[in-house]
Amino acid sequence: MYKPSLILFLFIAAATVATTGSIELYGNEIFFRIGEAEGLPVVVIGDGPGISGSYLEDILPGRKTVLYDSAGSGKSSDVGSLDLSLEYYISELSAIVHELELERFHLMGHGFGSLIAVYYALARPAELSSLVLVNPILSIPQLDLLIEEYTLQNDTVPDKLKLLFLNYRGDIESKLKTTVEDINRDIYDQFWGDGPGVTGELRGLDISSGLSDLRMPVLICTGLYNFPGVDKVIDYQKLSPKSEFVTFINSAHFPMLEESEGFNMIIGDFLRRVEAEQESSPEHDLSGRAVDILSGIVSLGEKDNGVDMDLEIGRDFTISLPSSPGTGYSWRLEEFDGSVLRLLSEPFYEEPGTTGGGYQVFQFRVIGPGETDISLSYCSCWNDEPIGTYRVGISVPLLEREVLSIDESDNGKSFSVDLAIPLEVSLNVTTGTGMSWRITSTTSSILRQTKENEYLIPENTPAMGGTIQQRYYFEGINYGTAYIEFSYGRPWEETPPERTFGATITVAEPVHDIYIARDSDNDRHIALKLDQMLILKLKNGSSSDETWYLREELPEQLKLLSDPFIEYFEEVRYSVFYFRTVERGEGVLELSYGSSASPDQSIDTYRITLKIE
Repeated sequence: MYKPSLILFLFIAAATVATTGSIELYGNEIFFRIGEAEGLPVVVIGDGPGISGSYLEDILPGRKTVLYDSAGSGKSSDVGSLDLSLEYYISELSAIVHELELERFHLMGHGFGSLIAVYYALARPAELSSLVLVNPILSIPQLDLLIEEYTLQNDTVPDKLKLLFLNYRGDIESKLKTTVEDINRDIYDQFWGDGPGVTGELRGLDISSGLSDLRMPVLICTGLYNFPGVDKVIDYQKLSPKSEFVTFINSAHFPMLEESEGFNMIIGDFLRRVEAEQESSPEHDLSGRAVDILSGIVSLGEKDNGVDMDLEIGRDFTISLPSSPGTGYSWRLEEFDGSVLRLLSEPFYEEPGTTGGGYQVFQFRVIGPGETDISLSYCSCWNDEPIGTYRVGISVPLLEREVLSIDESDNGKSFSVDLAIPLEVSLNVTTGTGMSWRITSTTSSILRQTKENEYLIPENTPAMGGTIQQRYYFEGINYGTAYIEFSYGRPWEETPPERTFGATITVAEPVHDIYIARDSDNDRHIALKLDQMLILKLKNGSSSDETWYLREELPEQLKLLSDPFIEYFEEVRYSVFYFRTVERGEGVLELSYGSSASPDQSIDTYRITLKIE
């Protein structure tokens, strides 16, 4: 999708080291600048589009910052093959993150940049430590109404660019001079429109409802004198219950310039608190990979991207990747070898729980020996170009197994074999007659012919009237029932065969008596078999004092196999329960969420009705 285009240069000025460079994206050259420092980087998206990010340089001294000019602004070109769109700008940010190999970072958006930042946070939440929104613009319909009100109240038609961007207090003209001179009005007007209202491509866009799905810490801040006003921006904070809100009382649209010391202190304090809290959180496997000891199910997460694994035939595993369908982005399965792996069901979305943010889950089973890559891409419904990719390599060894041999005496019989069990079919041929066997029917999706058939000729076999064997070799590659049929005759004659041979081969699927119930199963009826394992995995909130617990007695149909425990996956905390069905009948399993110290004051309830057959 993009490739590096310039060698990175190092500039040393005073005590600050900056790294600059560029990437190529759809033919555009995108310039970036990194302020080198220790710690997690802060990726900053400036206002725009069509506005250089130069005004953001050095806004967080002592922090590693990543700034870039979007296509057509500042030092970045706009000569690419793809029309500029909101989706393009999301891809642009993703390309910068990928090029710089940023696995974890803070994300900050200013003005229009906050729109891109929220889209990215919804699409790729696992990468972000926090999200900072400075004078955010997330609801264009609301902004349109406010501009109309402003026009009526002031009896004048406002210059939208000055109202939204060139709105500042104090002596910062010199800091904004280059940025203002470099504004690309063609691109700016393409998105905002050239009239007082929003008539460009942004018209009707509203991403504010997505704030409630964000699970990372969020800081929303605004200048007291910024349009459209503190009372409007604070509405965004109400939509994001895990966020903080700050007003800069001597600023309008540029608090990072108008109150640079206060801005650095407040933003820096927020970032430090976030990092300290995350460092002190309970230790867990950041790879996300886990093997369920009782069920044997392997779980892979986003941090397992690029790994290679050895698995055995019959092993089940899942891939769970952060996803937010409301943004229009989802994971798409691009490639895997169906002779090695089987997709057990259609991918499903694990609904957000109390922590927010969900996962798209893919369930696989290893069905045969070999090597394969599982490739997925994160795409939008409007553009096939992915903003993210995921790959896992799976290697399955070929194990020596006992051969199933059948011959003509088994004509019409049925056989059951496991996956990858070699199958040999030996059929008699009379020499000197010109007769031979050929396959007339098979089920290639279940059985595959592993090599060409061959003739086994005993010593001293006469050239006429002797008996030799024609042997065929097969192997089960998928679960199901296959029918193989052979005809005996002269290949060049169009006459009925002299005789036929047929057998039914069932490639038996191993029994996996495990049912995993999740948050989305709440209030559902679930049918299980006797002696089946039930695994219950429920999301917890951020408070370590609150968890899921059994409040009522277990129904007589269930037995608790082990004490409930806490499990982390991709930074989400789960309560995990193991049960086994022990009696037939119908029962209700009920759990409560809250502090076990106050069991009578539960915050939430989870209930499923079980029918054991």
